[in-house]
Amino acid sequence: MSSEELLNKYDPFLLGSGNYPTEMSAILVLLTIHDQVSPLAQAIGEIFEESFGEQPDQQELTTLATNLLLCEDSCEL
Repeated sequence: MSSEELLNKYDPFLLGSGNYPTEMSAILVLLTIHDQVSPLAQAIGEIFEESFGEQPDQQELTTLATNLLLCEDSCEL
């Protein structure tokens, strides 16, 4: 699964998958900056907080960041 596919399925505020185009674009940019889970999870949370006034669950953010980084690593091979 690609990063884009993973992000399209992510639906932290139950708006329906694929309904976060601005946030997903910003997260893809973050993947070019962050290569560690904690800073990436924090940055993703900040993007959602800016858009929605709250962050998704921290465990969800950590899982998403981990999966995105694993996907990025596997895509580089």
